[in-house]
Amino acid sequence: MKVKLIILFLILAFVVSMPFIFNKTTHPAEPHELDIDGNFIMYDWHYDDFKEGTRDGTNPDWDYNLKPVQVSERVWCFFGAMEMPTKENAGNMANSCYIKGDTSWILWDTGASYVFAKQAYAEMKKIADLPAKTIFLSHEHDDHWLGNNYYTHEFDAKIYGPKSVNVNYLGYDAKTGKPFEGTREHPPQTRMERALYQSAIRGTHLKGVDEFFDDTTEITVDGVNIEYVKVGYVHSEEDWFLYLPDDKVILAADVVMNGRVTSNRDGLVVGQLNALKAINAREWDYLVPGHGFITDKTAADETIQYFALLKDRVLEGIEESIHPDFITKHVTLDEFKDKDLYYLLSPGNVFRSYEELEMYEEDDEDEEEDEEEEDEEEEESEEEE
Repeated sequence: MKVKLIILFLILAFVVSMPFIFNKTTHPAEPHELDIDGNFIMYDWHYDDFKEGTRDGTNPDWDYNLKPVQVSERVWCFFGAMEMPTKENAGNMANSCYIKGDTSWILWDTGASYVFAKQAYAEMKKIADLPAKTIFLSHEHDDHWLGNNYYTHEFDAKIYGPKSVNVNYLGYDAKTGKPFEGTREHPPQTRMERALYQSAIRGTHLKGVDEFFDDTTEITVDGVNIEYVKVGYVHSEEDWFLYLPDDKVILAADVVMNGRVTSNRDGLVVGQLNALKAINAREWDYLVPGHGFITDKTAADETIQYFALLKDRVLEGIEESIHPDFITKHVTLDEFKDKDLYYLLSPGNVFRSYEELEMYEEDDEDEEEDEEEEDEEEEESEEEE
């Protein structure tokens, strides 16, 4: 009886504390709800509650302390923190790049916010005082593209990217990727908008994609030959990578990560492995991951190993009739324990992979590749002997 009363008390205490835990009651009328910069913490705000400019605050913009790194002759990149988006890193945890054209900058992803994009461009302007006129987006996750509206506002930049950005974030029509009668005037907040301080997110408004491609497209932009490669359902609903054949550079975004474990919450293992094959089918010297710092010929090795092991071991677990509730104990991928975010993300990757692979049937091409790998291993072992 005493145990039941204690449990009941804990449940009631949790229910009562919910508004405070998740800060749902924050409103400008309650000035005690401030972040450390003196801005309102607004996780549940609505556009109608605020007049224009209310969210801007009076504190200086967050200083991202950005330093561009030159990857090749005409590619510079900004490398983000190896962690999830937090107020402390102000969302700077994804890699984004600038490509130098003849008369303008071409961008690969635009970063965490308007403030981030503004500061990134200021650094690139020191290298070459050129407008930023073209943007290519890798996928829909908002840590990669919330800087869009800085470039459209300042340079009227054109944005190429996946239709899923417009559909899943702006609520546009799923077939056309354009607004329709049912489109909300103001879209809901994104994950990044909820996570960041006002001094980091101010000025950020969702700006979607202007033009879509149905499939892999070769295009020349301001003197730069580009292959915009569609790999489909990989890390998200629709992923692309950028290949610069003249530069032998691949900008892979979240199709490749190194130094940390990926999040496969929206992705597919089989799609991931197919995308990695598409990357290795091209000739490249440098590859910039979506998260991570390795850009040489080994840049994709960790991702290839991780997903190959993930697929094989989950399939083995299914073959052994391991119940899904226990698959994360059966498949631990200990080889990656020293990587960032392993304990946070890897169990979820395993469980999601179980759901995907439960009905998986290996096709002939997969079987042939497995046989080729086995033959290569046998040859290597014979040579060693």
